[in-house]
Amino acid sequence: MPSSHAHALLSALLNDLPGEHHVLTLHTRHAMSTAVERRGEDFAVEHPPVVERLCDALTDGGAAAVVLRSFTDQLSHTLPDGAGVPAKLVRGWRVADRDLVPLDEAQMFDAHCTDAASGEPIPPERGVVYTDAPAVDLTVFHGT
Repeated sequence: MPSSHAHALLSALLNDLPGEHHVLTLHTRHAMSTAVERRGEDFAVEHPPVVERLCDALTDGGAAAVVLRSFTDQLSHTLPDGAGVPAKLVRGWRVADRDLVPLDEAQMFDAHCTDAASGEPIPPERGVVYTDAPAVDLTVFHGT
């Protein structure tokens, strides 16, 4: 069960986004990820410290970036063993001035489809749809 501060953040971040199953990755000095499952008005968070660290970055104005993978009900492809792989929507934000600044589809594609060492393009991950991140209203979060 996330803290009230983390709950307010997750409510704002996942507001109106499709799907119940998400993977939130926070990039600060080190990348950290956690599964987040929406359960009605509540959330199940696999690793609560990831969300708490994002809360801290937004409260303190620290440098960070957030990537959110949302699993859809659409089937992307089937593995050789017959297991279906759902399509994933991938969107992201950067933390600036205690706010989440949305990244657009092109920025997300470039970030995920460019080799960091060589700068060369790499193919997108199968079943991933890069999409614009929506604006996130953090009024309730900053008021908690």
